[in-house]
Amino acid sequence: MKLPKNFGGQGFQGMLANAQQAMARAQNLEQELAQQTIEIDKGPVKAIFNGVGEIQGLHIDKSIVDPEDVEMLEDMIVGAIRDGYTKATELRESRVKEIMPDVPGMDKLGF
Repeated sequence: MKLPKNFGGQGFQGMLANAQQAMARAQNLEQELAQQTIEIDKGPVKAIFNGVGEIQGLHIDKSIVDPEDVEMLEDMIVGAIRDGYTKATELRESRVKEIMPDVPGMDKLGF
């Protein structure tokens, strides 16, 4: 495999040091994300997630509970859960990008 041009411009030792720093930060990432709070507000349906994407709480306003229209309530809950998971995924991806060492050509390798 041909390495990208300017791969490891700071030398192998510098690249190795960057990788070791990234690994140390990545080990703490899961715990940091678990401490993050993501609030989703869909009007009468509110959900709270952590940064890992786990739902922590759900609040449904009594005014929208209609036994004749359960489908609307189900749709609102699914929408809140979907949005929470999406925001948690976006948060994780942005944090991973912050951690990854800046190695020329790494984006071409799929990182």
